[in-house]
Amino acid sequence: MMLAPIELMPVNIVQLLMLFVSILAIAMLCGQRRYVGLVLAFSVQALAVLFNFLEELRFVPVLVTPAMSLAGGPSLYLFVRILVRPEQPLVWRDAVHFVPAFIALFFASYIGWVLALGALSQLIYLKRSLVLLLRYERAIKERRADTERLQLRWLMWLLFTLMGLIVIEIIRANLQSFLPFDLRNQWYFIDQVILLLLLAGFLVGIVRQPEIFDDLQEFEEAEKANSQASNEQALSLFNEIDGLVKREGLFLRPRLALQDIASLTGLNAKDISWAINQGGQTSFADYINQLRIAQVVEMAQSQPQKSLLDIALDAGFSSKSSFNAVFKKQTGMPPSRYLKSLES
Repeated sequence: MMLAPIELMPVNIVQLLMLFVSILAIAMLCGQRRYVGLVLAFSVQALAVLFNFLEELRFVPVLVTPAMSLAGGPSLYLFVRILVRPEQPLVWRDAVHFVPAFIALFFASYIGWVLALGALSQLIYLKRSLVLLLRYERAIKERRADTERLQLRWLMWLLFTLMGLIVIEIIRANLQSFLPFDLRNQWYFIDQVILLLLLAGFLVGIVRQPEIFDDLQEFEEAEKANSQASNEQALSLFNEIDGLVKREGLFLRPRLALQDIASLTGLNAKDISWAINQGGQTSFADYINQLRIAQVVEMAQSQPQKSLLDIALDAGFSSKSSFNAVFKKQTGMPPSRYLKSLES
């Protein structure tokens, strides 16, 4: 018996690609403890896409996709939480986040209400995820000098884009009955393409930054442990650390971390972080970059025949882009303009 041919629309092809990307991500990340949350997020996305595909081809008798919208936000939040707070792995009580999605399955006929609640849920969980990421950004500044290599601006932009897409979807859902058929379909197709690109972006970004999210817990413990110590103690310790860093030229190391200084001094990394924050009134990254910029200025004046990029690399910067960004942030001017202002 011959199977009846299935006519696929362009949006169905995009859905199949999303399903492929999700399954590929699961296969690549499965088995790695740090990525349990991401595997969960991609699994939820794969199920949502699969049901959406089957529903559009009328292969399933009931609508499941609207209820799945209540599972997307929690899965994304749990992914971020596990990456940022690895000491809080997935436990059975986390299933409570998915209870609304399960309940919504019994209200499939109220599509509009379920989709509205799903959109609201996703926005709330996205906001919670962004808060965690901002805390991570603060943590790496307190503990490492090579913050550009570990920053997660790409992930924040992806989350902001996803929030915008959700808002647009809310608008589209409310205008569906007023829009021409062709415009409605084109709008939906574009939304699906953007979602496909976001999924691929998540996968590429995570694979390219396997060393992220290692410093947040220790940083927060350091804040609590040293909150009662005096500013005089912090200043005294900072002066000792500052003398060592300058004397040994530690700031010239491109990937300098607090742990490197701790190994040389025998001090606890938490105490060093506290001393720089309280005694130096700055973050570890900004403190090291100030020393590097001073070194660049000194070398540029004493060795004018040397290129500015070579000087920057010798001073500890890892790339031209990071040097330019840090220099402009610290001085308010691009490097070449700042050096010319000193000459005049």
